[in-house]
Amino acid sequence: LIAPSQATAMAYVPVSQNVMMSPVSDVMATGLPPMTEDEQDDARCKSLGLLPAFLIIPRVIGFLIAWAIAHFGSNVKYVQRIAALSASDIGYLAIGAVVFSFLVALLNMYPTIYKNQVFSDKAGNLRANMQVFKINAPQQQYPYVVLEDEGTVGEYNRANRSLHHFSENAAGFVLCFLVAGMVFPLPVMVIVCIFAFARIAHQIGYAERGYGGHAFGFVLAMLCTVTMEMLVLLIAIGALGGWQF
Repeated sequence: LIAPSQATAMAYVPVSQNVMMSPVSDVMATGLPPMTEDEQDDARCKSLGLLPAFLIIPRVIGFLIAWAIAHFGSNVKYVQRIAALSASDIGYLAIGAVVFSFLVALLNMYPTIYKNQVFSDKAGNLRANMQVFKINAPQQQYPYVVLEDEGTVGEYNRANRSLHHFSENAAGFVLCFLVAGMVFPLPVMVIVCIFAFARIAHQIGYAERGYGGHAFGFVLAMLCTVTMEMLVLLIAIGALGGWQF
């Protein structure tokens, strides 16, 4: 039998920086999935290439949805409301809201360049970690400290990760729905309801099924966000450029 003090010591055996570890022992030693320098470079290049696509393609889709709402919905009312608001220079406010919403998206996407160099696509629930901590012991090297990802504690951690993800992205959505609601009140209400459903699905899926289980909620919430943002862009175009959809 091993005494508790001995078990603790075994769990935190310092890692020699001069020892080359196999993939399995490397995970045990560092607490992180193994990635070679080539894999990290590939992940960085891939992330840099995908970043513009993740920012632009959803907004193209969102613009098409927003245009369909404006064109096939109560078009006359929408045009009249924009015309009435144009006297107060609402177009400039709308542009500011769109820029801010895009900023929120960019700031949330940019860290993935580094995340993918730490946690590969195969890292599973480890990708829920927003930060990676270390034990500050300069004379010894201990494994990195990550979130527990198993059992009830893991579910709790992932549920809170979903909450943080909502908080990280909510500001742009709220700002845009306040501006868009002045012209498109009914569509905005519907989009907000769908967004609420999507965020609940995101949290339950992440907590109960782990990484990947949140995908449906993530995609649906993102579509709601970019559609709301593009409704505001339509207001800006209509107010400043006179376009009537």
